[in-house]
Amino acid sequence: MKKIIIDTDPGIDDALAICYALSHPQLQVLALTCVYGNVATSLATDNALRLCELCDSSALVATGASQPLTITPHPVADFVHGSNGFGNVTLPEASRTPESLSAAELIVKLIDENPGEITLVAVGPLTNIALALELSPGITQKVASVVIMGGTFHREGNVSPYAEANIWNDPHAAKLVFNADWPLIVHGLDVTRQITFSREYLDHIAAEKPVPGTFLRNAAEFYIEFYNSRDSINGCCPHDHLALAYVTHPEWFTLESGELDVITDGEQTGRTLLTQNTASSTQAIKQIATDVDSEKILEDYTDILTANHR
Repeated sequence: MKKIIIDTDPGIDDALAICYALSHPQLQVLALTCVYGNVATSLATDNALRLCELCDSSALVATGASQPLTITPHPVADFVHGSNGFGNVTLPEASRTPESLSAAELIVKLIDENPGEITLVAVGPLTNIALALELSPGITQKVASVVIMGGTFHREGNVSPYAEANIWNDPHAAKLVFNADWPLIVHGLDVTRQITFSREYLDHIAAEKPVPGTFLRNAAEFYIEFYNSRDSINGCCPHDHLALAYVTHPEWFTLESGELDVITDGEQTGRTLLTQNTASSTQAIKQIATDVDSEKILEDYTDILTANHR
């Protein structure tokens, strides 16, 4: 069983990914650490607690950063995810409260307690991860790997021609995380836009497993309407799920290696860059996902969500 921490800003695609992770028999979700982005941090924390109860999970939940390291915060994406982050679909209020430690403190604590065992999966702006690095630079040598959903390397962005939302929301944090000396795999729009969850697909999951399937199907309707109005497709891209799918099935992905960087100012703020490794590079391997077996991703998501693993 793989131990993971999910840093998240739930978010409809976050909810799709988190329910997969909390339902997966090969994943032990130690914590959900929360950040702003799709919603404000306080709401992200509340949403994470509600998702844990929906999936009957005891994963720890911690509140993280409420704004970027340097830039002025951008507005939350309520036009994509609804005012409550769940497409205006309500889940019951959680019966427990978040941890007293901040998200960065909890990330450091759990990595220190489980050296070499934790995969850190970040599917929101990277502020909490950057703060954890500043708090304890040594975690780079203790984490198993870092898997990120963010950026775009070979195609247009989704908040500007150059940038993807998670990186754009805190480019300075992303630069710190990308340049840290730890094994890093980035799943950007290059690969996440290759997968679509259609209404019919989500209907099937809801019919087979009403909890959490019905909630996910209903919440996704708002997300699907956004994609339909913008891209004229009958479905939504489950961006964050690709990072979790990689943790369980890396063999389904095609990767490209190189050195990573982020532009932090000007017209191209948030643009993610991949260059070839230099001969003198001694850092841990950095990779981006460029392709994925879409059929296997869809089959696997259905299997995990509809099986009685837990």
